[in-house]
Amino acid sequence: MNTLTARWFRCPRPLPQAGVRLFCLPYAGAGAGVFHPWPASFAPDVEVLAVQPPGRENRIAEPPEIDLDELTAAVADAVTADGRPYAVYGHSLGARLAFEAVRRLRRAGAPLPVRLYAGAARAPHLHGSGAFDGLSRVSDDELVARVVAGGGVPEAVAGEPELLELLLPALRADFTWLDGYEYRPEPPLPVPIVAFAGALDHAVQVEQSAGWERHTTAGFVLHRIDGGHFFIHDRLTELAALLRADLMTTGGAR
Repeated sequence: MNTLTARWFRCPRPLPQAGVRLFCLPYAGAGAGVFHPWPASFAPDVEVLAVQPPGRENRIAEPPEIDLDELTAAVADAVTADGRPYAVYGHSLGARLAFEAVRRLRRAGAPLPVRLYAGAARAPHLHGSGAFDGLSRVSDDELVARVVAGGGVPEAVAGEPELLELLLPALRADFTWLDGYEYRPEPPLPVPIVAFAGALDHAVQVEQSAGWERHTTAGFVLHRIDGGHFFIHDRLTELAALLRADLMTTGGAR
């Protein structure tokens, strides 16, 4: 990896012989550590690369605002240098970032992913008033309370002021980006989109996840996961099995 890609990606288990790579973008406030358990579910066929946003974990000293153009450039560098097929998974906020990054990759003429996976995320053209909307405009106490209530921060962390002090800037930066997001119409992507919706998700309705269909000309699938907004944690076995099975059909995974 060059300096740019080394800053943006963490590869918990390098698999140079894997036929396909899966770039993973975390939800608001989270870092690459969210995906640390994933390689166990995908080896040896899929190499997992977790996106590491600034202002968290090993990048904690950096301002937490995500530079989407820099992230896109890092993905372009990584996929061009490697040459293997790749897919992108984004969870919640990460799905919106993934969508915009893939659109930027198309504009730049860079290699596109074989799949775009959107977990627990409204289609980008839709607005809503879910549990995590408008959090950039509330107090720190209310922000923490609503995120904890929604399962986005462990209660043990919420009770530790020092940990919260580290986490709050990233949360506020991410929700500021999300609340300020404005969808701009472009032609649908020539990339298959697979959406995952939590049947018990109080932040994103299944119908809102179904809206991703309008953003692709290459096929759409919607899976319901028996979990809440953060099924990425408590339903990982089910999610990973669906992802891996689909990746095996792309011709990249072996």
